[in-house]
Amino acid sequence: MPAMHLKIIQYLKSAEGFVSGEDISRELGVSRSAVWKCIEDLRQEGYKVEAVPHHGYKLAALPDRLIAWEVQHNLGTRKFGCAVHHFAEIGSTMDEAFRLGMSGAPEGTVVAAELQTKGRGRLGRAWVSPGGSGLYFSLLLRPKLSTAEAARLTLLSSVALSEAVEKCSGVSALIKWPNDLLLGGRKLAGILTELRAEVDRVDFAVVGIGLNVNTAHKELPPEATSLKNESGQGYSRVAILQEFLRTFERRYLVLAKQGFGPALEEWRKRSATIGRRVRFEERGHKFEGLATGLADDGGLMVQLDNKQTVKRMAGDVIVELKDKKV
Repeated sequence: MPAMHLKIIQYLKSAEGFVSGEDISRELGVSRSAVWKCIEDLRQEGYKVEAVPHHGYKLAALPDRLIAWEVQHNLGTRKFGCAVHHFAEIGSTMDEAFRLGMSGAPEGTVVAAELQTKGRGRLGRAWVSPGGSGLYFSLLLRPKLSTAEAARLTLLSSVALSEAVEKCSGVSALIKWPNDLLLGGRKLAGILTELRAEVDRVDFAVVGIGLNVNTAHKELPPEATSLKNESGQGYSRVAILQEFLRTFERRYLVLAKQGFGPALEEWRKRSATIGRRVRFEERGHKFEGLATGLADDGGLMVQLDNKQTVKRMAGDVIVELKDKKV
């Protein structure tokens, strides 16, 4: 966004009530016609600016669009959100973040989109990404981790996302191993982590998140839901993204000093999987049992019906939640 537009947004945000075009033009050293043109441009971006003769302009509402200025405004992080690339439409934020990672973009870079045409989840599955209602973004990381340790970044991200959703909405979303958030037994969010790595170290990682915020039920698959569907009210996608970045940064800093232990402990508290019966398939054979815990390496511990205990490190599990299977 041009510098002049940002200055006018900041001026309107700091003003109490209406401010005249003459005051804005004098403060910024531009003509009143230039102010008027910038206001019109901002309206096109989704800013609701009221104009009253002899009173001037007033910022009445902000756009719930993931534009860089709004995401970074009062964000307060050290690193995460240092750069925000916003797209009205994109194939996949994961692909763009991976491209930026290859070109040397800094850790903390965010790629966000209003609409994805090729959004994807684990195992190549499509992620439904209706425009303007969900939160779709990818975060570039450059962690000092081995490839084995990096697998736990998904668990760290799911904890941060669950905490951010709860703080912004008051809704407690549970975590289904290894990468989903559930609400009312339905999928609320999915997390995908992809790496560029050598044999023993990670070059960079990209964490992609799709969160159904204000998405209508008719736009979602039957097994999915959104915050608005469950609570009956809408939420700011910008505010949730900001809170995720703050929360993730705090946990990422703890990771550097204390390892994954604190995040894994919080994951266990928020788990929708531990203590439930699960089913999974391996090498063509189907297994059932009780999910008994999460190992320190992020593996899911399952006690099979034959009393043997196994550890799942990857793949899908079907969790029985009362009368629902997810």
